[in-house]
Amino acid sequence: MLSVFVGHSQKGQGKFCVSAEPLCGSNKFSYPNTSGYNLAEQTPDYGCLTLQLNPSWFYLQIAQDGDIELMIEQSTTPGGIANLDVDFIVYGPFKDPVTPCANDLTGFNVVDCSYKLDNVEFANLTSTKAGEYYLMLITNFSRKSGFITVTQVSGAATTNCVLVKDPISINKKACQGDNITLNASAVNASYYKWFYKDSNNHFIEMSNSNSNNIEVSASNIYKAEVYNSNHVLVEKYEFNTMFYQVPQAPNNIIDYNVCDILDDNDGIAEIDLQVKDNEVLNGLAPNVFSVSYYKNQTDAYNHTNALPNNYINSMPSEVIYVRINNINMPECFSVSSFIINVIRLPKINLEPEYILCENTNGTEEIPSPPTIDTGLNSYDFSFTWVLNNKIIPFENKPKLIPLENGIYSVEITNIEGCSNTFYTEVTSHSPPIIKATVTSKAFSDNHSIEINTSTNDTDNEFSLDGGLWQKDTVFNNVSFGEHIIRARNIYGCGINETTVMVIDYPHYFTPNGDGVNDKWNIVGLHNQTQAKIQVFDRYGKLLKELKPYDNGWDGTFKGENLPDNDYWFVVEYTEPKNGQLKQYKSHFALKR
Repeated sequence: MLSVFVGHSQKGQGKFCVSAEPLCGSNKFSYPNTSGYNLAEQTPDYGCLTLQLNPSWFYLQIAQDGDIELMIEQSTTPGGIANLDVDFIVYGPFKDPVTPCANDLTGFNVVDCSYKLDNVEFANLTSTKAGEYYLMLITNFSRKSGFITVTQVSGAATTNCVLVKDPISINKKACQGDNITLNASAVNASYYKWFYKDSNNHFIEMSNSNSNNIEVSASNIYKAEVYNSNHVLVEKYEFNTMFYQVPQAPNNIIDYNVCDILDDNDGIAEIDLQVKDNEVLNGLAPNVFSVSYYKNQTDAYNHTNALPNNYINSMPSEVIYVRINNINMPECFSVSSFIINVIRLPKINLEPEYILCENTNGTEEIPSPPTIDTGLNSYDFSFTWVLNNKIIPFENKPKLIPLENGIYSVEITNIEGCSNTFYTEVTSHSPPIIKATVTSKAFSDNHSIEINTSTNDTDNEFSLDGGLWQKDTVFNNVSFGEHIIRARNIYGCGINETTVMVIDYPHYFTPNGDGVNDKWNIVGLHNQTQAKIQVFDRYGKLLKELKPYDNGWDGTFKGENLPDNDYWFVVEYTEPKNGQLKQYKSHFALKR
């Protein structure tokens, strides 16, 4: 059956019986009339009301036994003196205010009626019983605009003013799958009527619900009427129930692998947990459901200590608990979990520099070209090699043999998709081409040799006659005669050598036949065939004339050994430093 709740206030807007408004006569109330020529519905028997102009329907319930006298008056102004004709008819008694509208508004049920040309009328209901309902039609016969006022002026009976009171409104929330208990307890309650709102916005009475509480499991608006033993309505409740969807977090959330790009490649990273939101929601609307993350299950269930969106883990592999809340009802939630794995980046140790030897002559000390070796394998890693910011085509192996100098890099990606890039430099070097020059004059007291190379001298070291290597390009205090000068690349890219001759003479010789220092000659003039060397005794006697390429003087004169003594010489030669023809004189000793 339809609910008796037609309206909660007295506005005089009920133009039909079924839309009658509740009436509380205990307090004076007024409402604006309807003016003009509006007729009431035709079905009821209107008794004395010959013409039913501008109708307003009301119903009232008796709260206490006895008689009731209601004064009805109409005026042109609110609260003014009654000056407009007003009429009425009252039907009853009934068990409810709605059912009689169909067939019971007959002359047999007319309680009182007036069609007088009076501005004030009195409706009398005698011997009423608590719980009875009465229907009253008030008409504006004057057809003029004005206000109608109804007031109970006498009688021991009272009308039920609960009818016009707004129901006690209670909002209830729960999660889908749960139940909500609606409690309509009231003082002096004897029985209850419960109603729910249907799809047409009508309240339908619920069967088998005569209890102070009911359990519901669907979102809706429910109403309860509480009656005493006299069937008088003593309280009204309205419950607005909302059941919120419980989100279901997926049980198979994919592990979250994150590359370790934070500092030390130690398995600790800054992890954007929001990346998992869409997967966790799994199609749920993000404006209805929220996602939060936790370090343990207890926090997830208690909704405490949520992790920040940018979370820094403490272990390379951790279990993260995720909670989905219904935003409007956080108690409606579910919890799941997934694993975060912080993947360390590939790590290798490349040499900062590799040496590429060019123009080699077989004396290099290092393999060339070199091999840049990552030390990794092609099964677990992929490789991209770059030279001077350009990818090297078809080079995707763990090793690379560079054929030219430049800045090389290799991007290494592991099977989890984490990449790291390493840099090195390849520099090219060659064995130095050497040129040695005697920078001192012939027969100087201190002979010097200076070295020039075809390459940067800072990349080279030098050795004199197999001696220690030095960075200095000058050798001082060099002895006379032929010398071997070597130059080597300090990076191991080879050695070259040359010879140089220092012009000078031995200060003594020992022609004793032991094969050591047995002959005397000027050293270093072997390529000056025009040079002339003469040996004299102390008295100026010419003993021997030599050529630079001769074996030298053996210390004899005409086949006879000459004694130990000092001997003199004169040499005519071309000075290598400036090409001038020069003569040099000095002496040496013969020792046997």
